[in-house]
Amino acid sequence: MPEHRESIEAIQRLLGARQLVVVSNREPYVHKQERQGISVSRPAGGLVAALDPVMQAVSGTWIAWGSGDADFAVADAQGRLRVPPDDPRYALKRLPLSPDEIDGYYYGYANQALWPLFHFITERTRFRRRFWAAYKAVNARFAQAVLDELVREAVVWIHDYHLMLTPRLLRRLRPDLFLMHFWHIPWPKYDVWQICPQRMELLDGLLANDLIGFQRPRHVQAFLECVQRELPAEVDAERSTITYDGHVTYVRAFPISVDFAALDRTARSRDAVRWMARFARRFNLEGRFVAVGVDRLDYTKGIPERLRAFEALLKRAPWFRERLVYIQKSAPSRTRILTYRTLQRKVEREIARLNSAYGTTAWRPIVYLPQSLPLEGIAALYRLADLCVVSSLQDGMNLVAKEFVACRVDERGALVLSSLAGAQRELTGAIAIDPRNVEGFAAALQQALELPEEEEHQRMAQMRAYLAEHDIYHWLEQLFRAAAGLLQERPRVPALHDHVDEIERCLRDRSRLALLLDFDGTLAPIADDPDTVRLPTAVDAALRTLAASQALVVILSGRALSDIRNRVGIDHLVYAGNHGFEAAGPGWAWVHEDAARIAPVVAKAAARMRRTLRRIPGVVVEEKGLTASVHYRRAASPSHEHVRRAVEDEVQSARGVLRLTMGKRVWEIRPNVTWDKGAAARWVLERTYGEGWTAAVCAIYAGDDRTDEDAFRALGGDAITVKVGAPVPVTAARYLARNVDEVAALLARLQTWVSARR
Repeated sequence: MPEHRESIEAIQRLLGARQLVVVSNREPYVHKQERQGISVSRPAGGLVAALDPVMQAVSGTWIAWGSGDADFAVADAQGRLRVPPDDPRYALKRLPLSPDEIDGYYYGYANQALWPLFHFITERTRFRRRFWAAYKAVNARFAQAVLDELVREAVVWIHDYHLMLTPRLLRRLRPDLFLMHFWHIPWPKYDVWQICPQRMELLDGLLANDLIGFQRPRHVQAFLECVQRELPAEVDAERSTITYDGHVTYVRAFPISVDFAALDRTARSRDAVRWMARFARRFNLEGRFVAVGVDRLDYTKGIPERLRAFEALLKRAPWFRERLVYIQKSAPSRTRILTYRTLQRKVEREIARLNSAYGTTAWRPIVYLPQSLPLEGIAALYRLADLCVVSSLQDGMNLVAKEFVACRVDERGALVLSSLAGAQRELTGAIAIDPRNVEGFAAALQQALELPEEEEHQRMAQMRAYLAEHDIYHWLEQLFRAAAGLLQERPRVPALHDHVDEIERCLRDRSRLALLLDFDGTLAPIADDPDTVRLPTAVDAALRTLAASQALVVILSGRALSDIRNRVGIDHLVYAGNHGFEAAGPGWAWVHEDAARIAPVVAKAAARMRRTLRRIPGVVVEEKGLTASVHYRRAASPSHEHVRRAVEDEVQSARGVLRLTMGKRVWEIRPNVTWDKGAAARWVLERTYGEGWTAAVCAIYAGDDRTDEDAFRALGGDAITVKVGAPVPVTAARYLARNVDEVAALLARLQTWVSARR
């Protein structure tokens, strides 16, 4: 592909040494058992057409469902093989699915729930428990398949609506991965989105990505609105960023395209010319106008609407009778779903009716081609056509429109294009239609057929020039440039487990050890119900050993002091509650004076919020003496916006006495005084060791929440600071621990080192 060498080289530079893993439901090549042996084909559809040339250029690994009946006969024991078959350039890893998984995950949840939902056809949505269970299970299998294929630092590129949960599953197990997700179909407005029972879980899954790409800016805006109304997330509409659970997701529009140069070559090929001659003879096209439609047989493509417009054209412009042939190339799709079988019968009956009503012995007005054709055959149809019709009722992009333009090497032909397809914004030389307006649609068909030759040429030349510049490689390069920018901005926080030698050296060099530890999400996993959180047995044992060794162990939590002390229950520790506004150790106790003075205001605010929010199931207002928390982790997502407004109103009514901070699905109301976990951490260290503590104390602070960033900054280089959880764009911590298990492993090591030193 020499004409794309610069783009390919740029993409390779952007990837650097990182492994590229593409994950999609549909595979790029299918092997089937035929009478004469095993055949291989490339499935129809925009995703494969767009990505296969990309993977051939960049290499990597593509993970997909192995849907062909001979797929695993040609793969190795792990379902792997090299593709394309005639010139292998990248690895394909096929995932086998059982009949129940296919029925529930693919034909069920993906295509009877999500597909109609995202195309705004709510009356066709079918949400079933067994569909959802299968969807979750298969997404988990895809995530595990990705983990099995990783050999180094990687960019994992996930595609479309089939795999909305996979990013979160990967993020939990490999926080270091760069995850990006391209969304090929539309994203609905909130009034449509809210009918989905699992909408909160699906958004949670997608927001584990570092970058999400949509086809159009309007889809970006719709997605941001849904997140803002569903989740406890900070949405920055100007920057198109979402901060959720400590992770930032960037959302951008990247209109997908086609391999313009490859389609141009195919259209000029001898095979395409032979197909043109074959079609002309077979369908008696000589001297006639030709219109063409190329679609999967799907209710979103507007094929019945197209047929009605075709009939209206024959009625309003009868001089086109016997002079116009419409060729409908429709590949049957998802025929195990009743809706699709019904549509197929409807389309076939309508074509038969129109041919019977208008056809003559010498002229068949509509040619129906349900059989598969090679790329050269499709290119021949595009070249033969005087006009191509794309009448989508909703479409993320629609690559048929772009394929038609790329194949028009003669710079002739007209494109009639639905205003509801994403391509309409780019292909401005097309004649736009509202596919549901039958008379307007018919008028557009007539306009296209009667375009003056010069205007037809100008429109097509302009669209071809645009596509030649904005081809699949331009799309890919823009997307990877955005990803590379985010990777450069990503915090270069090294993994804790790779730098335990520094901690051991710190212990050797200094006579004292001080551990300052958050509780929820650091020592113990976060739970939907805060009352159910317990200290893991191994962590309990390690803390007891460390406390007995004369180490200073401080539990610094947002919980009330009495709560955290009772929950941990280990003597000789220092407990600091309410984000450090109160503390107690062996033989002493302390409360921040200003916080104590404002405590009655906090108590009244908590009481009012409890009354305001009492009717919302799952919301818990926790009054902790010096601060208050409003937990909504268990509340239904539509109520989150109401909770946020109620809490903000309460803080504003306090006229500057209170301030509001946000944690992991919790709103925190605090006294508006200059004090935080950082100030509390330094205060405890100075109280215990004096102002010169840094020379004698190896201090380690670990925490997972935003409030812990105050401590990371306050302690700076005087302590070893550890951020727990997934990487975030900005952190003041020196090291990253992926989860509570890595914190537990650190405590176990400290326990061993301290025992050895004693």
